[in-house]
Order: sequence, then C-alpha cells, then structure tokens
Amino acid sequence: MDEKKKKSEANGEEPERLGPYVIQEQVQQSHDSQEQLYLATHETSGAKALVRKHSSEEDAAPRKDWRVLFGSWASGGYSAMEVEHTDWARALDRQSAESMLLTLESVLEEVRRMARAVSGTHEPRFRWSLGLGMASAAMVCALLFALVRLAPVSQPPSSPETLASAPPASGSHEEPAAGENLDMPTHGVLVDTADAGQSVLARPLPREPFKGQKRPPCHRYAEVELVGACWMPHELKAPCPDVLYEHQGKCYSPAFSAKPPPSSLGQ
Repeated sequence: MDEKKKKSEANGEEPERLGPYVIQEQVQQSHDSQEQLYLATHETSGAKALVRKHSSEEDAAPRKDWRVLFGSWASGGYSAMEVEHTDWARALDRQSAESMLLTLESVLEEVRRMARAVSGTHEPRFRWSLGLGMASAAMVCALLFALVRLAPVSQPPSSPETLASAPPASGSHEEPAAGENLDMPTHGVLVDTADAGQSVLARPLPREPFKGQKRPPCHRYAEVELVGACWMPHELKAPCPDVLYEHQGKCYSPAFSAKPPPSSLGQ
C-alpha cells in the first residue's frame, strides 16, 4: 500500500477510482517512467487488475474505446482474443478480420506502455515471447542490413595500367579464429548495428558460433544463449522455414554484434 492510500484512509477520504476500479497502490516503476500504473480492484466483481491512468496528452487526443478478452489455454493448445466492444465495429456480429487486427494493434500498444513503465524494476518470472511487433522489427532490421550490403559502391574509373599496378587487397583470405563456424547464415537478426557477412544456412543449429555472431552475455529479454552464442527466438514453431534454425521444436535466428572483439595493445 502506498503513502497516498494511507493518507486518504487516515483522513477518511474516499479512495481514488478509475472507472469501475478502486485504486489500491501504485506499482513500482522504472525511475524514468512517466506512466501511472496501479494495482486496483473491480468494485463489483472484486477482480484484481493493473490499471494505467492516461496522461493529459492522451486525453486531449482523439481515441476510441475497446474491450477484449485475451487468454491462453495451454491445456487446449490455443490462444484467443475475443472482442467484447470496439468503437470502430460496434456490432459484435459485424467484426471482420481487418477490424480484429486493428483491435490487436491497440492491445499491443497498451501492453507496450504498461511494460515500459516497469522495465528494469522487476526480475521477470517468465521469458518474454516475441510478439508481432518485435518479430516485424527484427525482419525489417534484417532486410535493411541486406540492402546495405547489396548496394553497389561507386568506384573511380581506372586505366588498365592502374589496375595492373594495383597491389592485391590484403586480408581477402582472412583465416577464421579458433572455435568459429565457417558457414555463415544468409539471414540473421542484426544487433548493435553489426556487419554479419555472407553465409549459407542449414536448418539445425550449428555446432559452433558463426564468425561475428554475438557472444554471451546475451540480452536478458530478447536473446537466448545456445552453442556458445546469442540467438533470437522467433514466434514461429517447428517446422521452421529455411531462413531460420530449429532447436528443440523452436525457431531461432542468430544475433550479430558490431562491437569489435578484444585485441591486444600491440595490434
């Protein structure tokens, strides 16, 4: 119970309410969070809920109401989002796939706001699964990286004499370091703006990390340590497409880092 509620009870004041929810206490949040997230109780059902109070900027902007039932039933092997009300499709029997996806975008945005409010303050009790937003961002990042590598680099015109006298480029046959995999993937998740290089994919995980692949410590929420390197879990499950790697029934994509490997002072 926070100090605000203690003072209101001591003064005989009514507890703060947001809609049908009675505020109990403010959830511990990150120091830089501007959100107001509370633990609350529904006044009629008594159900507990996390309630976020909208900012003044949100209240000023035009917004639409929606209400959904979102759940996962592990025993039945399915998850579902049941729409109870939306302003853009008031009649439940008139919901379309397009309106359902529009509702899902609103749900994702609200979940992101609540998650950002408490990021870094609580040790997660479960591993975050990559949702639609993170998967899309990862694919866009990989696509941009591929376009940058395939973009032609303009070269100044050179005469035959210049080409003949030019020395061979050094480092064109660089020897791989010990413990690195020579077969590099054509698809991967780019982290820290890394240059991952060209590669050939195999469906199972390699026995050794790829050259340039990010090594532990891996990101606590978004990456998994496998075969001595960091991998990004994908929302797809096995059988995985050719652009992903399969491990214990799940699909993964290698993470690459731009941070240079440590070198001695003499180099």
